[in-house]
Amino acid sequence: MFDSLKHWFDSLKEESKLFEHREDEILHSALASVLYHVISADQHVDSKEKHEFERILKQEFDLDDDQVEHLYHAAKGSTEDVHGDLHTINFYLKRNPAVRMTFMRKLMQLVDVHGTHGEELELFFETLHEVFPEIREIRGDADL
Repeated sequence: MFDSLKHWFDSLKEESKLFEHREDEILHSALASVLYHVISADQHVDSKEKHEFERILKQEFDLDDDQVEHLYHAAKGSTEDVHGDLHTINFYLKRNPAVRMTFMRKLMQLVDVHGTHGEELELFFETLHEVFPEIREIRGDADL
């Protein structure tokens, strides 16, 4: 398991009862972590960003309030960088381009909550290249 998620799961006293399958919790934790990195890129999370974060997890990933709150606190408490989470997302979603595209659309919505800022846009492109590595292959440019 990747470091950012392993650190958080190891810190839990007992397994979460909010998700039926551990794989679901791992994937949703990684998704939430990446989303949280976007809203916290400017070192400040305001109520509008948190609301959009919660709305995306509820509506697009069909999670309830308790699951969303659990994931928010897990993402907020993570001390690791986003790379392990991106690898986890890519591992679980690599065979489902429609879900990957939905995730990227939602990530872009978060980037644009207060207008696009450099740190958020940089994270968006890093995520885009990780979730859709074939973009680099199409252009033939490994330094995108």
